Amino acid sequence: MNQTRLILLIAASTFSVCPLLSQNPVPKTSFEVISIKPTLPGNSPRGGGPRGDRFSMTGATLKMLLQTAYQRSTPGTASDFQVIGGPAWIDDDRYDVEAKADCSGGPISRDQFQLMVQSLLEDRFQLKAHLEPREVPIYDLVVGKDGPKLKASPDQSPVTPPGANSQFLCAPPPTDRPPTAPRTTPFDPTKMRGFLSMQYAPGSATATGNAVAISTLLTVLRLEAGRPIVDKTNLQGLYDFKLRFSPERMSNPYAPGTRGALVAGPGGPIADPTAAADPVPTLSTAIQEQLGLKFESTKGEIHVLVIDSAQKPTAN
Repeated sequence: MNQTRLILLIAASTFSVCPLLSQNPVPKTSFEVISIKPTLPGNSPRGGGPRGDRFSMTGATLKMLLQTAYQRSTPGTASDFQVIGGPAWIDDDRYDVEAKADCSGGPISRDQFQLMVQSLLEDRFQLKAHLEPREVPIYDLVVGKDGPKLKASPDQSPVTPPGANSQFLCAPPPTDRPPTAPRTTPFDPTKMRGFLSMQYAPGSATATGNAVAISTLLTVLRLEAGRPIVDKTNLQGLYDFKLRFSPERMSNPYAPGTRGALVAGPGGPIADPTAAADPVPTLSTAIQEQLGLKFESTKGEIHVLVIDSAQKPTAN
């Protein structure tokens, strides 16, 4: 009997992250209208983000909202969102968030957008938090003794994933987008340049990269590794690869109790013609055997967000 795989897509430019947004003395701007309601029982998390004049997230935990508000992109580094302290419900209680921005001042940048989300958390969740440096266990990702096994993508031209824009809110609609031709072949997320697709099956996960940088691969590795990862491979350019491993920490993104914010791919569930009959290697073994890379355990200093206090918001 065919198993079912769940597809997730990770854009090359959006998920390789480590340092948190530095505390900024500039007064935070706010959203015009904010609605926060508990997610209805039985509704699965669907993520979300900024679009037009709206910021929407469905089934978001406070941890996810903190990630949106504070985490910054840094090429070559990936990290679990480092949050210390906080209430017991930070990973469990889910909320549907709708916020409307005032676009009269023009497009709103990523930095401005994050300050607005911080203001939302301070106002509606009564969040009090601060950043501080801490030394924690990390992994260096290095090339194995026999060299890398990744395949350089034939097309090395820069990739700009759909929706990648420094203007996060109130951006004018694109005017130079060419017309989209009708699709004549089935949707295949593994063929999309600049994206890394995640396919989940019972007992295994498969990451398929098509014209992605090593920094994009780190986004998958850190979900399973459980600690920050620094790219020490010195591998430049874009690569095509497939990595199949046993997900010991990585949760099914649609299962109850899922932690983290991932974006579901438009392909939806597809049939998996191969059952996981063969032994599935651990992540550490898989990256050595399949990609020619390996982890080296060490320590490093990162900034963590320490939650001093937070309250559940009143629904409206």
